[in-house]
Amino acid sequence: MTDTTFPIPAAAGRGPRRLAGRFPWLMAPAAVFYVVFFGWPLLQMLWSSIWSDGFTFAGYAEFFSEPVYWWVLGYTMVIGVVTLVLTLGIGYPVAYWLVGLNKTWTVVLMAFVLIPFWSSGLVRTYAWLVILGRQGLVNTTLISFGWIDEPMPFLGTHTAVLVGLTYYLLPYMILCLFSVMNNIDRNLMLAARNLGASPLRAFFAIFVPLTKPGVFAGSFLVFMLAVGMYITPALLGGPDQTTLPLVIALQINEALDWTLAAALSMILLVVSVAIQIFANRYVDFDKMWGGAR
Repeated sequence: MTDTTFPIPAAAGRGPRRLAGRFPWLMAPAAVFYVVFFGWPLLQMLWSSIWSDGFTFAGYAEFFSEPVYWWVLGYTMVIGVVTLVLTLGIGYPVAYWLVGLNKTWTVVLMAFVLIPFWSSGLVRTYAWLVILGRQGLVNTTLISFGWIDEPMPFLGTHTAVLVGLTYYLLPYMILCLFSVMNNIDRNLMLAARNLGASPLRAFFAIFVPLTKPGVFAGSFLVFMLAVGMYITPALLGGPDQTTLPLVIALQINEALDWTLAAALSMILLVVSVAIQIFANRYVDFDKMWGGAR
């Protein structure tokens, strides 16, 4: 039998080895950036949570001893999950519709998705104050059609907070889904149809599994942003819509208790990271996003 293998010159492997040797130096600028602008502030926050004229765990002790903080943390997580579900339910069909359009229309309509990023989040939230107010667009429309007799109190409710968060975070979900859907070969759907699958079966058996990277990327992005959002719950919500970021801001601005505020911030960070680690046990994000094989 003829040996068809070819010898690899010794110099051929020197390039990757030389690049691997230089790789840490190439990563040095990014590492310094993350340490200075992310790592150092986190260390300062951790230090503030355990130091106040000496080592103390009073902030953590107060959190674990007060049931109200547990309720606020639970409400914050629920708000994050519900916002995730709403943005995914709205963003998935919108992204699917955008992918199927003509390229010109896709570019035009994607511009409308990006327009909210050009304005301040505070301005967008104040817009919902006008829309949902007692004399706002929603109440005026409902009264003009005779569906209600007097204005409804939308502000200061769970509905107002969820509407504001969904509107604010929906573009993030659409962009994550669109970037994945746009790279899916539609011939796979046609092949499934040729093999006898119905359009609905081909969609759920072929298309939906291929969009999982976008679904999970958008879900994590929306969830992390929702649980850390301050402006929307503060302006659109009431006392019953208090989230942990609001409590942290209250401790800093009014109570001036930096130790408790830092402890609550660390707890929120740890819970968010723990949820991500827990989800990673059941969904291999590294393989899904093209990392480890």
